[in-house]
Amino acid sequence: MYLRPFLLIQGLAFLTTQIWSYFRLRAFALGFMSKLETLATSGYIPIPLPSEMSDYLQMSSLLKAGTFFTFTLGFTFGVVAFAGSFGLSRFRLRKSIRLGWTVLVSALFSLLLGFSPIELLLFVAFFGVANVAVKMPDPSFHRIALLALVPLVMVPLLFRQEGFLGVRDNLLQNPLGKKVVTFYYRYSPISAELITPPKERTQVSIWTETPLKQSEKSWLLKKGIYIVSTRDAADFDLSSDLSGPEIIKAVQKWTGGRSTQRLRRTILYSILIVSPLAILLFALLAVDRLLAVSKYSRIILIVCVASLSALLIYSLFSKNASKSGEGFPTENAEEIRKWVISENKKRNLETRETFITHLGSTNPAVRLWAATALAHLPSGENVEILATLARHDPVTIVRCKAIFALSFQGDRRVIPFLESRLKGKEDWYVKHYLFRALRRLGWSG
Repeated sequence: MYLRPFLLIQGLAFLTTQIWSYFRLRAFALGFMSKLETLATSGYIPIPLPSEMSDYLQMSSLLKAGTFFTFTLGFTFGVVAFAGSFGLSRFRLRKSIRLGWTVLVSALFSLLLGFSPIELLLFVAFFGVANVAVKMPDPSFHRIALLALVPLVMVPLLFRQEGFLGVRDNLLQNPLGKKVVTFYYRYSPISAELITPPKERTQVSIWTETPLKQSEKSWLLKKGIYIVSTRDAADFDLSSDLSGPEIIKAVQKWTGGRSTQRLRRTILYSILIVSPLAILLFALLAVDRLLAVSKYSRIILIVCVASLSALLIYSLFSKNASKSGEGFPTENAEEIRKWVISENKKRNLETRETFITHLGSTNPAVRLWAATALAHLPSGENVEILATLARHDPVTIVRCKAIFALSFQGDRRVIPFLESRLKGKEDWYVKHYLFRALRRLGWSG
């Protein structure tokens, strides 16, 4: 009884979010295009190039990029709409209250995502349809299902950032998973630039009335700040008399402003909130049906809950028992990752040679973390093999990590190689890493 309305609402949520993301990404891309053209006119090499940005503005590219929001915000929309409509229907609230809830939740989402009248109307239409789709629930709904699902809710709460990296690494270990990861990094929206920390931003353009010396411009350029000659297309208008460090502070303050914080919170909350809600909702439906099948179903449910709890406790204790950074890792992506994130790393020749060997692994996750590890073990002998990996590896994120490691080897002779890749046909995401690597090596463009 609950599955049909939920699937209908979730499908509409995906469609609504896809429509919203298409128009929002297109508006952002047009503004970003103007900025890139200004940077190119001022003599810089922008990432991506204006010609590449015109390809991104095609409908197919925008729709593919929109899937990033569709499967994060889309789940949030679906779960909130179903839960709200379910509660309104269960307590038989009046139509005026339903209408008020629809307008209120639509306004909240619209404000969170950057208010516009068209977005508000789109969300009102979606949440209004959700109200109509959900019927009065069956009074035989079993409340015990809520208590039985506590361990399931604990899973996403314990699932930290390292867990998401683990999922990516597991995907990289099979052909279909590699395609999924490559698709994500190829079509992840350009607006990801907005949620990048200010110190890692690749292109922040400013206009100022204060004349700056060439040495000051070069110093700011190394910090990722471009001085442009056109006020209209600049990110920030600095008309006051500021010194170089003061300009840095002003840019960091503005790039971490309200719009950036709002987008970061939206994506973060969507991922964190929807995970337990989605698991809870699907499990509720399954448990409700299970309890209605036979009198023995409760025993089965208790056994399942006990098994899941035991598995959770075992995984937590086994994780705490392992000590990171001891010895050198075998060909295991998880072990190499533990070495990378550990504070007490063994930095010897044997460990470095082990990581170099792992760069030839058939497992992309192993190559990814081995390349990252070599950033902590700089040596001139790493340069050639990392450059080969950055040039030929078929997985986008592995090439990115090889470029990242190259920038920490302390060898400025790699600058011509990185410049050649920057002007090539790499994805914009790879060029983002190339640009940051060149900046780290003191390249001024």
